[in-house]
Amino acid sequence: MVQPSFPIVTESDSRLPLYLTSIGHWEFQERTRRPDGFPDYQWLQSATGLGELEVDGTRWQVKPGQGFLLLPNEAHDYYPTVEPWGLHWIAFNGSLMPLWMSMSGIRRSGVYALSDSDSLIGQMKAIYATSLTGSPFLGAECSKLLYGLLLDLSRNVRTNAAAAPHLCLKLQPVIRFIEDNCHRVVSIDELAAQIDVSSQYLCQLFRHAFQLRPMEYVNRERINRSKKLMLQEPQLKLREVALRAGFDSPSYFSCVFKKIEGISPEQFRGPRAGL
Repeated sequence: MVQPSFPIVTESDSRLPLYLTSIGHWEFQERTRRPDGFPDYQWLQSATGLGELEVDGTRWQVKPGQGFLLLPNEAHDYYPTVEPWGLHWIAFNGSLMPLWMSMSGIRRSGVYALSDSDSLIGQMKAIYATSLTGSPFLGAECSKLLYGLLLDLSRNVRTNAAAAPHLCLKLQPVIRFIEDNCHRVVSIDELAAQIDVSSQYLCQLFRHAFQLRPMEYVNRERINRSKKLMLQEPQLKLREVALRAGFDSPSYFSCVFKKIEGISPEQFRGPRAGL
């Protein structure tokens, strides 16, 4: 058993878009029944054995390589069926969660299969280790790692979304191009050229795969980059964040950021935000 970690959540930590409340690993998970739910979001990753989860009258079997999300304050019950049932777990909260859920396809409590569960467990172990350091910036460090975990989790989960796997695979060269070049001006023709299709057909592919237009996807990648910059380099002025993330003007950056995130860049970074 790994001793659970319960880092102190300060007032400034609770203003972060994401913050860690607890994390740990049980080698012998016992039955956990919560009629009133739990106050935070939880992700529990099955490593060994088998278990079952019950939420709102629905029962799922939980196998190794699968994980389950539990929403705050929702009654649930999970228990081992083949022991030892080993679970890695992490609890968290923050204003970013409703938006992350809407974008990730993980919209309700339940069991989800992962394409790379070992990678996710490795990230959870890294967050656990960080939570024990006692760093004066512990909340921000854990928030940064938690954000990366959730980004990877949204890509890692095998959902029944409308996007067919072959579409996502076909668009991979475009996605890699966007990740490598979103810091500069890119055109839709450049994107279409990566897979040798017309710009009109590329728009169709993106709508089917992501329910987004290509340039909307580009802006979301830029916003993700801007959030990483704000967390990793808090001394940067917001105009520098905007330029390095690929936006021509700070005002347009702020407009897009608020549209996507629901809060301004200043609110995301907190009282230490630059101008």
